[in-house]
Amino acid sequence: MVQRKRSRPYTADDVAFVHENYAQMTASEIAEHLGISKFQVSKIVSELRKYIDLPKKTVRRPNPILVYLEEKGIPIKKVIKTKATTSRGKKKKTS
Repeated sequence: MVQRKRSRPYTADDVAFVHENYAQMTASEIAEHLGISKFQVSKIVSELRKYIDLPKKTVRRPNPILVYLEEKGIPIKKVIKTKATTSRGKKKKTS
């Protein structure tokens, strides 16, 4: 049986670190640095968002598929996003 890794309760210092570094680091990096779980990092972020405006993330995890294609030198085709026009259920009458 595999035992789960238990994380410690987060502290005010952890909250300060998340507040200062959230835009520059991923949640996984913050969690590993502090020794808490990613869930705790996301809980801290959601609680902080209730009271202050956190900056948008400037660092995101790179898409592994795009990284692979870049390494192999395979050209990436442009994807055109279209507006989804699905209808569920009956159409509503307009009067």
